[in-house]
Amino acid sequence: MSNEKINEAKKDFKYLINRGYKKDYALNVVCNHYKIPKRDRLKIIRTIHTDEEIKTVKSKLIDIEKLSNGEINIDGYNVLIGIEAFLKNKIVLCDDGIYRDFMGIYGNYKINTYTEKAINLLFKLFKYYNIKPIFYFDAQVSKSGELSKKIRTLMEKYNIDGEVFCVKNCDYILMNKEIVATSDSIIIKNKKVKYVVDLVREIKDKFLVLNE
Repeated sequence: MSNEKINEAKKDFKYLINRGYKKDYALNVVCNHYKIPKRDRLKIIRTIHTDEEIKTVKSKLIDIEKLSNGEINIDGYNVLIGIEAFLKNKIVLCDDGIYRDFMGIYGNYKINTYTEKAINLLFKLFKYYNIKPIFYFDAQVSKSGELSKKIRTLMEKYNIDGEVFCVKNCDYILMNKEIVATSDSIIIKNKKVKYVVDLVREIKDKFLVLNE
């Protein structure tokens, strides 16, 4: 599938959702018209947002340095998968200013060779800014308990004050927090969420410093 055709599909998709069409419907219409294969459809629906959504997200984005000595509520799998995708050079800057991955592995996540690398980068970042991380992982995802244990172990190694929770209602909990780290638009758009940290961007921008 050519980038030119995907870009045309993105333009049409944006036009339709700005006109009030439901995203799933608009995506089907556009992708069927341009014959976009299923594997490429995620690149459209995750990168393109309505003008109103872009305005909302950008008004909430905040640099981590402004949260020094504070705490951040973290969408565990969302952030971890995003950082692993960065390490694999598989992230894209979306039109709302947030970096997202297209791994499509959320519910099937498995601890892998990138897991500890990603967690170490996170903790180096938190240590640098004296952040208290509060992780939330979906309990229904296999081996969430094992992953939580690994994070607690590394938290002790870095002498970081933080917490890790395995919960059944991860999105709901995060939607009711004031400061969150996630790329999930549904969470970000909730009115109770005041500030959003893009940890993938933070690590990408500070990668060399964190690896010194």
